[in-house]
Amino acid sequence: MEFEEFFINNQLMKLIRETVLSIFPEAQERISYGMPAWFNGKTVLIYAQPQKHHLGIYPRPNFIENHLEVLKQQYECSKGTIKVPYGIEHGELRKLVSDVINWNLTHFT
Repeated sequence: MEFEEFFINNQLMKLIRETVLSIFPEAQERISYGMPAWFNGKTVLIYAQPQKHHLGIYPRPNFIENHLEVLKQQYECSKGTIKVPYGIEHGELRKLVSDVINWNLTHFT
């Protein structure tokens, strides 16, 4: 699948893209591990991919590790995945993506 195809008829994916680029306009967009990803050079900032029952947000595992107590109040999380329900409010998704991007920019660039 081509990068742009992930955004056709998917408002949440479009919102993620807009949020990433509003925070870090120089982010490079590409497919990595079969899903859309945004990078700062060789450093991944975030991956995102629609799944059957949720939207998968894949930050760096360190982000989840450092924010697990707060994240698990709202989302199901594993070591590398935040499972975002499709009914999420746009403002809440924007905040989550912003938190991930800002944290990764601070810690890995």
